[in-house]
Amino acid sequence: MKIEILKELFKKALNAAEKITRKASSLPALQNVLINAEGNLLELTTTNLETTVRWWILAKVAKGGQVAVPATFLANVVNLIPVDKLELQEENQNLVITTPDQKVQIQGQDPNEFPIIPKVDKNEFWKTETIKMTQGLTQVADVPSASQIRPEISGVYLSAKGGFLKLVATDSFRLAEKTIKLEQEASREYSFIMPQAAAREVINIFSQESGDLTVYCNPNQVLFELSSQDASRPQINVLSRLIEGEYPNYQEIIPKKFVSHLTMSKDELIAQIKKAGLFSGRAAEVQLSFAPKEGKLKLFSQSVEMGKNEAVLPCKIDGEAMKVSFNYKFLLDGLNSMKSSEVTLELSENEGPGALKPVGDNSFVYILMPIKL
Repeated sequence: MKIEILKELFKKALNAAEKITRKASSLPALQNVLINAEGNLLELTTTNLETTVRWWILAKVAKGGQVAVPATFLANVVNLIPVDKLELQEENQNLVITTPDQKVQIQGQDPNEFPIIPKVDKNEFWKTETIKMTQGLTQVADVPSASQIRPEISGVYLSAKGGFLKLVATDSFRLAEKTIKLEQEASREYSFIMPQAAAREVINIFSQESGDLTVYCNPNQVLFELSSQDASRPQINVLSRLIEGEYPNYQEIIPKKFVSHLTMSKDELIAQIKKAGLFSGRAAEVQLSFAPKEGKLKLFSQSVEMGKNEAVLPCKIDGEAMKVSFNYKFLLDGLNSMKSSEVTLELSENEGPGALKPVGDNSFVYILMPIKL
């Protein structure tokens, strides 16, 4: 293998792809990036067996071939080389990086020991804008929590039907649902559960990219692929295994009727909840109380160790007077995932779930169970 490549293109791809190798097991091969040169392309591949990242870069290939070297170490080296172009060459399974004033040799391993990447059937797929997918996943990806008893809720649920995609996540105490309009409708209904770590990699890899993202669905894996500008080949793809199991019927959790509606400034509410959280007890509870005629939301929190906090926030109130407590950390997570300047908090009767929604955006809802003390 012998190629010339622009350092910035190589650096961008390598820095993104190598992150998953940090979470890989102790198997030496999983710490590596497989570099393959063929035609006029350089392909970088990393995997931790759950998620695989592949990135293609235009390069001047004098001689094809492949080499496998430690991904993070290579990224650290490349980040410290202050030139525009790099010459990469494989010598006895080692990678040699040459510039006009320096030469670096990185010890590699037999590329044949690198895991075989599963092939994906590309007959069934749907498309959406990359920015919509990454922003939508960002709103829900932090909600799941690891669960060996209920592994199905430890991931992000994706359900494509007709012209819309729903992204859903829950940890039993809260639930987030984001609806995205598809650029190309799904040919049939698809649903699957993607690991939380893989969802975060999709955000990490594609959040700085633009264009349409094609999603290929297979029985036990899903492939997210971004085409290059000439559309004749991929530029990036992320392959993830899926979590087995049936996702709970989450729509039953979302209340159909609310008895109280509060609308207020998101930033003001965040500031007051952060302060109230400093005084919350072991359950991280913050009490909210209000009466429609007052037009004010009262926040109260206290702990034996720190004291107590009381605050009043102006808001528009419709419906019944109520007093309810929530986990302030969960409240903040929901609020921070919204981009609107105002938010609506809707509450159901008999201390049922509450719903946070961004004003002017019906595509997102954040359901939160109250704390019953």
